[in-house]
Amino acid sequence: MTDPRLCNPPYCKYCKTDIKAQNYGIRRPHTLTHFFEKLTFGLNVYLLTAGNYTLRTVLPEDIMPRTIKTAIQIAKSNSITLKIKVRLKQQYGFIFSMLLLLILSGCNTLPKQYPIKPVYAHDIDTSQTHLAQVITPLKHMHPELTGYHVLYEPLDALAARIHLIDQAEKTLDLQYYIWDNDRIGSLALYKMIQAADRGVKIRLLIDDNNAKSMEAIYLALDQHANIEVKLFNPYRFRQLRPIEMVIDLKRINRRMHNKTFTADNQIALIGGRNMSNHYYNVSDNYQFSDVDVMLVGQAVEDINHSFDEYWNDNYAFPVQQIVNAKQYYLRYEGLKQQLTDHYELATVQNYLDFSNRSNDFEQWLEHNSSWEWVKAEVVKDSPEKIKDKAKKEQHINFQMVNSLDTPEKHVDLISAYFVPQQDGEEKITELAEKGVKFRILTNSFKANDVALVHAFYAKYRVDLLKKGVELYEFLPALPDEYLNLDTKELSKTAKISLKGLSRSSLHAKLMAVDDKQVFIGSFNFDPRSANLNSEIGVILNSPELATAVNVTMDANLEKYAYKLVLDANNKINWQRQTPTGMKTYTKEPKMKWWQSIGIKVISWLPIEGYM
Repeated sequence: MTDPRLCNPPYCKYCKTDIKAQNYGIRRPHTLTHFFEKLTFGLNVYLLTAGNYTLRTVLPEDIMPRTIKTAIQIAKSNSITLKIKVRLKQQYGFIFSMLLLLILSGCNTLPKQYPIKPVYAHDIDTSQTHLAQVITPLKHMHPELTGYHVLYEPLDALAARIHLIDQAEKTLDLQYYIWDNDRIGSLALYKMIQAADRGVKIRLLIDDNNAKSMEAIYLALDQHANIEVKLFNPYRFRQLRPIEMVIDLKRINRRMHNKTFTADNQIALIGGRNMSNHYYNVSDNYQFSDVDVMLVGQAVEDINHSFDEYWNDNYAFPVQQIVNAKQYYLRYEGLKQQLTDHYELATVQNYLDFSNRSNDFEQWLEHNSSWEWVKAEVVKDSPEKIKDKAKKEQHINFQMVNSLDTPEKHVDLISAYFVPQQDGEEKITELAEKGVKFRILTNSFKANDVALVHAFYAKYRVDLLKKGVELYEFLPALPDEYLNLDTKELSKTAKISLKGLSRSSLHAKLMAVDDKQVFIGSFNFDPRSANLNSEIGVILNSPELATAVNVTMDANLEKYAYKLVLDANNKINWQRQTPTGMKTYTKEPKMKWWQSIGIKVISWLPIEGYM
C-alpha cells in the first residue's frame, strides 16, 4: 500500500501518480522499498563487494563514482578478491556504509572550491543613491566619525530593515547566522525580491549550520540575476550531517556567527538579531530580548571590508555548488508567488502596520539629523579564525581588550551566554577588588535556550559573588503587569500567542565601561565566541550611551531579573521584586531536581572550551 503523501513530487515513478508538491519542494520517499533505495533525499544505494563482504552503501550520487573507484583501488592494492560470497542483511548496510565513509573521507570533508572572481562592495558605485544623498552631507560634517542609533525595540529593528531594503537602489549585503522560513524570514525575502526586480544587487551570505531547511529557497533565490547566495563553512554530506560532525568536528564546530546588514554601502546594522520570528515579537513560543545598532560614517567602511573578506573567502561556497538542485522542484517563480501570498495575509499586514506605527522610521531617517556622532571602532574576527589560522590581532577578543579602556568606576555587562572561564573570572574579580562595580546580566536556567551553557556558567557564580560582583539572571517570562497594551493589541491583530509574547530569553551582547564606552555586537562573553565562532561588533566612545545603559539597568534590573545573593552559608539565593514586595528563592527557580543533578554532572566534563 503506498502513501501518496510521501511520493516524490511532482511525479513518482513508483506509484505512477502526479501529486502536489509540499514543503518547498523537498522530495520524500514513499514506500518501504523506496525508503531503502533512497534512504535519505537524493542518496543512491550501491553494492560494494570485497573479500567476504557485500556492503550496501548509501552515499551522495555526486561523490559515489569516485568513492567506488577508490574502494576498488584499495582492494586491488591489498590483493583483496572482489566477488560476492556473503550478502549482508539490508539493515546492516547503512552501518557498514558509515564505516566506509569514515575510512574514505579522511579528516577534512570541505568540498573543493571552484575558482571564483572576487567581488567587492565598492565594485558598484553607490554615491548617487538616495541613501547616499541623505548620509553624505552628515559625513562631511563629521569626518572620520561614526553616527549611531541604537535599536532596542524589536518592532523598530524590523521596521529599520524593511525600510532599508525598500530604499536600497544599488546594493544589499546581508550576512547572518540564522535565516528561518517563517513570518519574518519570508517577509524580508519578499522585500528582497522586490529590490532585486528593480535592479538592486544582493549578496546573501549564510552560515550553513542552520541552512538545511532553507536549501530549496536559497537555490530558488539564486536563480534571480541580481541575487547571489553563498553558504559559509558548508557541510559536504548534506544528508549525513551527524556523521560529518564526527569525522570533521574541528571544522564543523566553528561557525560564522556574524550578523551584518548593509544598504547601498551607506547604512549598516550589526548586533545580535538573526532573521527569525523570535527576534521581532512575532513568535508564538518565546521572544529574544536583543539589541542592534544602526551605523553611518566610518564604521560602515569597516563593515563593508569585513563582509568582503567573508564573501571572497574560500569557505564561502555558491549555494548551487553545495546543494543538489535535483533534490528540489522549487523554482524562482514558485518561490516569488509563495512569498507574495504570504505577504498579502491580513496578519502579516497588521504586523507591518503595527511595527511602522511604533516608530515612523522613514520620517526619522529622512528628516532627523540627530545621529550621535562619535569615535568608533569596528572589532571583528577574520574568517581565518574558522580555520584556526587567525593571528592574535585578527581575533575580536584581542581587539576588544586593546580598544576598551581599563574600567575605573563600573562595568555593565549583558550577555546571553556568559562563561568567563578561569582567566575571565580572575580579571573580573581583580577589578571588583579594586573597587570597580561590576554588574552582569545573563540568562536564568529557564530563560537560557542553551541549557548546557548554564552548567559552565553556574560553577563561577559563588566565587564571583564572594568577590563583590553583582549577578542578575533574566526572568523566563514577563509578569502580566509588565505587558503593555501594545503587546496585547499586537497579539490580537497579528494573531500571535500572548503566552509566547510574555515568554522571554536574553540574547543581547552589550557592555558599558564607566561613562565612556559601549560595545554592541554578536560576541557572547563565552569560550565559543572567543575561540571558535567568528563575530563582529562595534565599540562606541559615547559617554551619553554608556550613561544611558547604566541608568536603564538601575531602573529595570529588579523588574526583569533575579538578583543573586549569598546567604550566611554562602548558598545562592535568588531575589525577585514583585508588586507585593521582594520574593526570595532558596533553590534555583524553575529547575527540577533531576535537572540540577544533570547540570552539576555536565559542569565536571572537560568540554567547557567547546560550548
